[in-house]
Amino acid sequence: MADIRGNSRFWHDVAVRSVKLLNIILICAPLAYIWITYYSKQVYGGEFSPAGTYTFAVAYVFLYGLFVRIYDAFQISQVDRAELFISQIIAIILTDTVFTLLLAVLLRSFPEMLRLLLCFICQVFLSMIWCLTVSWWYFRTFRRRTAVIIYDSVHNLNEIAKHKRFDKSFELIGAYDIDEVKAEGDERRLSWIIDKIKDVQAVFIMEIPDHDRNETVRYCVENGISCYCEPVIGDIFMRGSKQFNMYNLPICLVERYNPKPEYMLLKRLNDIILSLLTLIITFPILLITALAIKISDGGPVIYRQKRLTKNGRIFNIYKFRSMRNDAETVTGAVLSTGADDPRVTKVGRLIRKLRIDEFPQLINIIKGDMSIVGPRPERPEIAAEYAKELPEFDLRLQVKAGLTGYAQVYGRYDSDPYDKLCMDLHYISNAGFAEDLRIILVTLKRIIAKEPEAPMEDNDD
Repeated sequence: MADIRGNSRFWHDVAVRSVKLLNIILICAPLAYIWITYYSKQVYGGEFSPAGTYTFAVAYVFLYGLFVRIYDAFQISQVDRAELFISQIIAIILTDTVFTLLLAVLLRSFPEMLRLLLCFICQVFLSMIWCLTVSWWYFRTFRRRTAVIIYDSVHNLNEIAKHKRFDKSFELIGAYDIDEVKAEGDERRLSWIIDKIKDVQAVFIMEIPDHDRNETVRYCVENGISCYCEPVIGDIFMRGSKQFNMYNLPICLVERYNPKPEYMLLKRLNDIILSLLTLIITFPILLITALAIKISDGGPVIYRQKRLTKNGRIFNIYKFRSMRNDAETVTGAVLSTGADDPRVTKVGRLIRKLRIDEFPQLINIIKGDMSIVGPRPERPEIAAEYAKELPEFDLRLQVKAGLTGYAQVYGRYDSDPYDKLCMDLHYISNAGFAEDLRIILVTLKRIIAKEPEAPMEDNDD
């Protein structure tokens, strides 16, 4: 088996890029065939047009590459074959949809769909073969890189391993608590760290003191060791800072969230248009859901709950009721335990699984209480509890609460509050229309490829 440390890393990258290129060729080939043999002649008056073919080919490859990047559909070493396949199918569907709409514009009528359907089936088959073959090839050709974790005892090591899933791409050969040598001085502590990491290919640093982290990163860079650092709150703000030169110095300016007016206008228009369209399209589903809830136990269809949004303003969030009407009479404000929570009704269990219970929040978005993308709104009582342990928690309130967000699409169901806070602050520091669109698109994947049901922050009054 090949070792991917040092110079062989170059050949690893060449091999991986080659199989990615093969995927693009395989997915584009069926579409190229039906375009050359049929659709091109329809568009260009019965004759094949090389110039038109090149234009469509470049556009299709660009779109497919964009969606593949958004959905991490080439992350061979980091995700399993099923998730890799689902990501590619979503990318293919979106690219083919854009191609079909463009074709309809050129033809001035909806294109004949049989060939497009057969093309899609062929693409799905080729994608499945590619995912199975490449995953098999990769993990039998390249060894997992050896790695160690250097962590602070404030972290629970078992939780670290559980949440981060290191074993997919790395052979974890050790995990060391820096508290063992914290009191022995900087030089002794650095020597201890170097002794632990000198013979590995990767190091994970989990919130250790700044001086130790800086020296460890320097050592790793000098010696060709990959260094993965868990960011702290300050790192996240620095990453989103404005960088420029001042007084002959490189300066990073960190400020409170202050978006450009044109972005806020575009974001608000996007919120209203998408929310209205979704409500119109899904109206039959919403009506059936409302009737099912009402018939099941005669209680109210919608429940309202106090939540926090921008600048700590409290608003009433709307959701389809999924719990018994007296769910919190005894317990008060507590987190749901998920699918096994006895307070969840039979109808509620189904609509939670399908995420239908969230749809009434589109009304909150139209009213301006929420946005489509932003940190999930917390209950004031629960937010106060989090703030006791995480003083930075209120920094989430620089923006409107969202229906979906960075933490929802990139976090796991069991990510701890600090990790979710870091993800929310990452979004706030890098907010923009392109980032919003990317999160909306990735949300589609999370709905389709769901993880086990999470403990929820939502309880029905």
